[in-house]
Amino acid sequence: MAVDASTITEQAIEWSLRQHDMDDAAWRAFVTWLEADPAHARAFDTLTLDASLIADHPEVFPVDAAESVPPVERNRARKMLRWGVGAGALALAASFSLLVLPSLPNTAAAPYVVATKAGERRAIALADGTRIELNGATRIELDRSDPRTARLAAGEATFHVRHDADHPFVLRSGDLAVEDMGTVFNAEREGYRLDVQVGEGAVLFQPKRDKLTLRAGSAVTARDDTGHVAVSKVDPAHVGGWRTGNIAFAGEPFGRIVNALRRIDAAEVSIEPVLSQQAFTGMVHLTGKPAQDVPHLAALVGADWRHDGKRWAISAR
Repeated sequence: MAVDASTITEQAIEWSLRQHDMDDAAWRAFVTWLEADPAHARAFDTLTLDASLIADHPEVFPVDAAESVPPVERNRARKMLRWGVGAGALALAASFSLLVLPSLPNTAAAPYVVATKAGERRAIALADGTRIELNGATRIELDRSDPRTARLAAGEATFHVRHDADHPFVLRSGDLAVEDMGTVFNAEREGYRLDVQVGEGAVLFQPKRDKLTLRAGSAVTARDDTGHVAVSKVDPAHVGGWRTGNIAFAGEPFGRIVNALRRIDAAEVSIEPVLSQQAFTGMVHLTGKPAQDVPHLAALVGADWRHDGKRWAISAR
């Protein structure tokens, strides 16, 4: 039995409202819903794009206009405001499918930013069928007029790209670029460092220069400042492991494991420099609860930990 457009719109809004506090089971259910019908992804993407567009132009739909919205939809919009989506006219976002924006100069070509706080996750469904899952403390720049490009400014995201040989999806980060060849891949930006791991299909790293092909099970670590590029192997099943809390590390500085904890747990954690540079190999499971995760990480390297009620510290014994 076909579901009408208004019901799909309602479902998209409900999923939007839940984004900040969904557990792993809810995220799996959300992805299942997105993949069940192309109309679902289009509705969710429209909600995301319209909300960003309206928030960029509050003069078009002033907050006072919310009084014309039915109380139920107005209450729903207030929840969206608390959720952290743009201010302006989000009181009308619950009925976004009915909005008709007047012409705004260069609006269609303007980039927009999607960002998450530490401890927050978010999923983006692009108009071309591509899905992006954002880890905490992540900032990504997208283009309303071109869903085949993205720029990862900071943080970590897993990309499920719909392949189009004529219009390949390109992810840029700093001076580096990755071109999709039909794939699922994870990208992490930390300072000058970019890590890309391929879970399915293949990507082309630095398509206009190195043309390095990375297939499922391959990874690359590259730096903008030194130009260093290193290729390694990964278990495809572990790519994007942050989504389940199971993250594999191979000879990584322990400080990177702590950064992963900060993104997922939203915890304020300090670590002694000598520990930060200590190499670590193994699988780490993060629950999202600092009271469990900080002692667990400290035990992995034989370190001490303490908590002053707000901040956590890991130090050598």
